[in-house]
Amino acid sequence: MSESPSYSKLLRDRPFRALWVAQVISQSGDAIFDVALLWLVLVTTGSAALVGLTQAVVLIPPVFAKPFAGVYADRLNRRNIMIGSSLFQGGVTGVLSVLYLAGTLRFPVLLLFVLLLYTGAEFFRSANLAIVPAIVSRENLGAANGLFTLTTSANQLASYTVGGVVLATVGAAVSISYDSLTFFVAAALLTLVARSYGQTAAMGARSGRRLAADFREGVAYVRKNRLFLELIVAGIIVNFFGTIFNAGMAPFVRNQLGGNALDYGLVLSFYALGAIAGSLVLGKVNFRTFVGKILFAGVVCAGVLMVAAGEARNVPEGLVIVLALGALGGVINLPIQVLVQSSIPSEILGRAGTVLGSLLAASQPFGALAFGALVGVVSIGETFVASGVVVTLVALVLYFPFSELRRAKY
Repeated sequence: MSESPSYSKLLRDRPFRALWVAQVISQSGDAIFDVALLWLVLVTTGSAALVGLTQAVVLIPPVFAKPFAGVYADRLNRRNIMIGSSLFQGGVTGVLSVLYLAGTLRFPVLLLFVLLLYTGAEFFRSANLAIVPAIVSRENLGAANGLFTLTTSANQLASYTVGGVVLATVGAAVSISYDSLTFFVAAALLTLVARSYGQTAAMGARSGRRLAADFREGVAYVRKNRLFLELIVAGIIVNFFGTIFNAGMAPFVRNQLGGNALDYGLVLSFYALGAIAGSLVLGKVNFRTFVGKILFAGVVCAGVLMVAAGEARNVPEGLVIVLALGALGGVINLPIQVLVQSSIPSEILGRAGTVLGSLLAASQPFGALAFGALVGVVSIGETFVASGVVVTLVALVLYFPFSELRRAKY
């Protein structure tokens, strides 16, 4: 008999606990930085279009850097990649903080540092995706990813609120500096994970030809899998319109709901609170036999809530809607993560998993740019309503023809 999902068993395992604590600390800095970044761009430039451009730059690395990060996650020690990535991101945010304090930070330079920061993050994420199945059992993959989602959301709940207060009282410098510090602490904690967990079968290969071959192998694996192809088609469409909603969050709070920096942090915190609730429920449910149906139902409900957000006119209404959207975010993302980790063999998980991830994210930068273009023509509310309608219709139209995705299980 397969064992039931168990958070307590996971946390008694020292390697998993070290990995988990490192991410908890690092993500607290990420969440505070996220609050500062888009709000800083909005209030200093006054341009919602530049907010969209900044969000597009944030979303470029998951498309272009992720596949290459995945190749290295199958060729190098995954634990060492995570340590190196944390140190790199700590250095980038440290320099960014110095430039901001010196008053020499300009918008184009900020975009360059954002691109470097999120590119480094893709190497961490690719290695993390591949190392988790080496540390936990197959039966506990759902619980492990549920716990990561749960604690990420709890972190965001606290950090978004704190980030809003810090941003409103002492400015962005503290937020950026704290983020830099958390990366270095995370790198130190990751040294407690044994190097053996990060070993891969392809370690030692170095030639450029072999890198290209590894990349092609990841692409070929995804291309031959009908389930993944259906997931990619649905994901590209849904993520495009979902990103329009996410990119518009800061202008939504400021311009449509009439809120300030504190309200922005509060809205983001409620989204995280919803994700905690969704993760708590789904992480303890054995959903192995109905993954696909959960995905479709979650997307339909998310589309309806995006329409509701377009009609909201005050902060309390916005809080209720994003709370529900946060819960659905966990319901949608957790099954995808588990499907990827359980369906792809460990020796190719880095490259195939990241190829899949980059294709799923391919439309996101364009969604952020589309928001910047649309917001100058129609209102934020109208943009949200249209996006929600499309997301709902896509899920309903694809439910029956996408049989592999509908029946997906692990």
